[in-house]
Amino acid sequence: MPKKPAAKGPFFFFMLEFRRREESRGKSFTGGMDQVMREAGPHWNKLSDAEREVYKDRAKAYKELPKQNYGEKYTAQGIAFSQVEMEKQQLMKKQETIRKTISEMIQTAVLNNALEKLEVFFMSCNYFCKTSTEVYVPAELALIKYNLELGVLDKYHQLINPVRLPLGLAHEAMTYSEQTHELPTPPNAMGETDFDALLQKILSFTDYNNKAFKKLPIMTDAKEVPIIESLLSQLNEEVKLEYQFLVIPLGEFFFHLKRATEKYGLDICTFPTKTVADILLKKDAYEYTSGIACDFHEKQGNQRFCALSKVVRWSYIISDNCCLDLSIDLIAGRHLPSNADTTLCSDLYETTSRTNQSQSDGMSFVSASELTHFTLPKIQKVQSKVPFRCVAEDKNGSVIYSSRTVAKKDVKKEESDAESAPSINPFYMVDGNESVYAPSYPPKSRAGSSSNYNPFSRQKKLDEVREPHQGLGVKGKGRGRLVAAANNSFSSMLKGTGRGMGLFAGLSSVGTSSSIGVSDDEN
Repeated sequence: MPKKPAAKGPFFFFMLEFRRREESRGKSFTGGMDQVMREAGPHWNKLSDAEREVYKDRAKAYKELPKQNYGEKYTAQGIAFSQVEMEKQQLMKKQETIRKTISEMIQTAVLNNALEKLEVFFMSCNYFCKTSTEVYVPAELALIKYNLELGVLDKYHQLINPVRLPLGLAHEAMTYSEQTHELPTPPNAMGETDFDALLQKILSFTDYNNKAFKKLPIMTDAKEVPIIESLLSQLNEEVKLEYQFLVIPLGEFFFHLKRATEKYGLDICTFPTKTVADILLKKDAYEYTSGIACDFHEKQGNQRFCALSKVVRWSYIISDNCCLDLSIDLIAGRHLPSNADTTLCSDLYETTSRTNQSQSDGMSFVSASELTHFTLPKIQKVQSKVPFRCVAEDKNGSVIYSSRTVAKKDVKKEESDAESAPSINPFYMVDGNESVYAPSYPPKSRAGSSSNYNPFSRQKKLDEVREPHQGLGVKGKGRGRLVAAANNSFSSMLKGTGRGMGLFAGLSSVGTSSSIGVSDDEN
């Protein structure tokens, strides 16, 4: 029989409370409930009977619950399986809410023919450290308003001073700061200390009271979702209110937005899955762009980890991939960096055909082909004085402009050259029957075989010997004497060695008595 689960007495409920209290102070119990039991024992022994009465009442109330709840199973970390299942259901519900919100946002904009005017908010946050209860201590906040038509509409940036760090996490905060954002840690931290004022600025910037959804959508990188959720939760707890925010992974929104804009532009799908959007965001082509970070990180030369730089770079990536589908003129400093060259993509929005090849030959943008297109940053580069773009045609009939130099073949000229070229090699051996062994053009197939064989193989050479070309003349200055002298000397050598007499018996007759026309004159 399976062992009956141990009854949950007053000490068990004291252990649960002791663990929650210690974890809120920054302590972690890696040994699970066994470690909690060992450390909670001395504190339990110090409690008076009146203090223990609270936990006795909890144990009594637990025993009076229905039997199906008695003996509930727990994980190795001491978490009830029912709680794990509940969290799983909440996560699935949240993911479904995110998908519905994104779909509703984009579909509404498309139906109103205003996809380029759809305004969204991108948020990024740097932190000092993370507690064992997944609470992030904030250090920096950045928020921008964005749409496809005008790019970055507005920016909000704020350094945050949490005043003090959780007990025992000062070293972790200092180490993490040195490795990433380089912001000074408390008590030397800079920025806003009033969380109430910080929340009010966020609500004002996002126009929270006029939001179209029950929860205000906030886009951020997938890795930063728990950080943003932790920050917004702390702000709500500070003001004792519950403002509703929905933190959405940026890759999910980017993927659905690109699929919507493609219907206005290319007739092929370049974003088959969300993974493509995630890869582009992870690649971060504008990672080291200067002039878009806050003043502190610009002075430090650490634009890469600046929260403001992150949200602006995300907007550049989306603009670089979606604006051309809607024929939107890119604005330097809003859609792309200030030093970006937008002339290469300002006039080319439709598929290029042969009729406008001469007009768009100076452009390098590829529109509509079977290739997958990932656009690169339009950064100003040194222009070469030598023309380097060439034209190729895909199977759809579209003209693709490439930066690789490929010589265009003149098929008619090659065919005429092949017809006028001599069909024999004048230095091939001549036999006694006054014929020349020359290659046959074009290559023939072997008997009984439907495929061409290698023209440089031994079988090819044998075929050339077995099928000589008759009546072919050899002309050229000095070639007649050269061939005759070579054959006479070669025949004498074979006669001296006593080999090949039958095969090369007629070689000595080659020369002036040959029926092959030999002339010392030029062609």
